Amino acid sequence: MKFRIVFVLVLLMGGFAANAQTADEILAKYFANTGGIEKWKALKSWTQKGKAWQGQEFPMSMYAKTPNKMKLVINVQGTELVAQAYDGTTAWMLNPFAGGKDPVKMDDEMAKEIKDEEFEEEFIDYKKKGHEVTLEGTEEIDGVKCYKIKLVKNKNNPKDDATELHFFDAENFVPIMQVSYVKVGPQKGTEVKTYMSDYQEVNGLMFPFSMEQKVDGKTIFKANTETMTINDITDDSIFAFPKK
Repeated sequence: MKFRIVFVLVLLMGGFAANAQTADEILAKYFANTGGIEKWKALKSWTQKGKAWQGQEFPMSMYAKTPNKMKLVINVQGTELVAQAYDGTTAWMLNPFAGGKDPVKMDDEMAKEIKDEEFEEEFIDYKKKGHEVTLEGTEEIDGVKCYKIKLVKNKNNPKDDATELHFFDAENFVPIMQVSYVKVGPQKGTEVKTYMSDYQEVNGLMFPFSMEQKVDGKTIFKANTETMTINDITDDSIFAFPKK
């Protein structure tokens, strides 16, 4: 969100531009500029491969499939670490470096945020999903004017609602930053800022190939996608909690 006689005029024009837009119009432009709403609705799975950084850089693979299956695998010196996974029923992880060779199920608190996530873009049919979306004006993010959209998930269920802020580039109408809050654990309530950049086309849809998460201005995680394929996962066993 960008930029008195001159400064005052610019601010007035900026305010007029914000009022001229509605949240739904901004979301419509977002979907139109990134491939079209019908293509987004047709998206059923994806596979990402690249590098993840958390103190050190490691090869990473990310798998996701409708309605909410996911798996994040990080390769550490030839050893696979399943940072988190969900097969639709069980949330689990595998960390050989923590002294365990077998996968373990996450407890209910740890698993909640993973289970609550849906594969489909949250702004698609958001009213039917029980979410509320409002335009909160404009704001500047790292020198880029953005529309600030507030998303309240599960608005009618206070026990399970969650508030996020999404910042859409006012020129290209793509999200470049998101603010969310940790919902469980000792860090509950902590603000997490996620930055998205390097948008690239994959089979007609635009995805950010670079993601960085920050807490209190410090980077806690980064991921850079090198290759990505969509609608490619037919075997759900990749997500399943391994049986002994």
